[in-house]
Amino acid sequence: MEYSQQTADLIDRMCRYVEREDFKLDEKVAKEKILQTYDLFNLPRPKKVVWCKDIFDKKYVTALDSAGSAWSAGSAGSAWSARSAWSAWSALSAWSAGSAGSAWSALDYDFDWFVIEHEYCANRKDNLGDEPNENDKKYLAYSELLLEALEAGLGYRVESEDTLYLVPTPVIRIDEQNRFHSTKEPAIRWKGGAEQYYLRGVRFDQDWWQKIVNDELDPETIFAIDNLEHRRIAYEYMDKTKMKQLKDFKVLDEQVDEKGNQMKIVSFTVKGVDESLKYYNCFCPSTGREYFVGTDKDKCIEAKAASFGLSDVGWVNEW
Repeated sequence: MEYSQQTADLIDRMCRYVEREDFKLDEKVAKEKILQTYDLFNLPRPKKVVWCKDIFDKKYVTALDSAGSAWSAGSAGSAWSARSAWSAWSALSAWSAGSAGSAWSALDYDFDWFVIEHEYCANRKDNLGDEPNENDKKYLAYSELLLEALEAGLGYRVESEDTLYLVPTPVIRIDEQNRFHSTKEPAIRWKGGAEQYYLRGVRFDQDWWQKIVNDELDPETIFAIDNLEHRRIAYEYMDKTKMKQLKDFKVLDEQVDEKGNQMKIVSFTVKGVDESLKYYNCFCPSTGREYFVGTDKDKCIEAKAASFGLSDVGWVNEW
């Protein structure tokens, strides 16, 4: 899809604040930009503004509890405060559940619509339908204020009891596939606040993250990890020659899948387990990720069929 140079510039501008290595929070500018959004919709400004260190800050969490209760009771006040309360409440729930995805209380939670609306208004020669109206212009003005606040270092906000609680944006590290990732520092970090560690989009406690990136885990420990994604990542960063350290390690079967990746059935024994363990070593055809999946099969094609819950080995072989 082709779009105007103005929209391309807007997208580049959004990428710059996401990808910045560091920034200095300008509290004065950020606060004023958010307060101007109230002016834009002829809403009274909150009487008080409080800055919090991160979205886990007790003041912010308390405000979320209060705002969430008000929303549930249908008495969140103005349309703005009601929407802000619900958005921020959803955000905390996502982060508390361990999800670092885009949260609704983030200022850019619907910037995809900002891009669409910008193109609709900026590239009229390629658009059909009604001309942009005052509502379109007001939405663009509102989104511009949010973007300027983000550029000044603001990340989240919630209003409760006539007080606006603000949280700086964290410093983010991502990989080439836009997954939270860093082998050198927290992938998500609030200055002076919470830190979260990720490898290829998978979250770890700091201690486990440190051991994985420094390759301090032996293969027995790695294969004993219950969480499949944690086990996969730990294996990815492990020196593969360590596999030879496993007692009775051997390859029972080896084939090439339809993508040209090696499939293996490996067997070994570990401390405390009498019987040998068998794993189907394969690559996901969609993501290319390498996995070790527990199996009772001796042949790769049988293990592959079982991984899909299928018994027709011939069909799987053709696929």
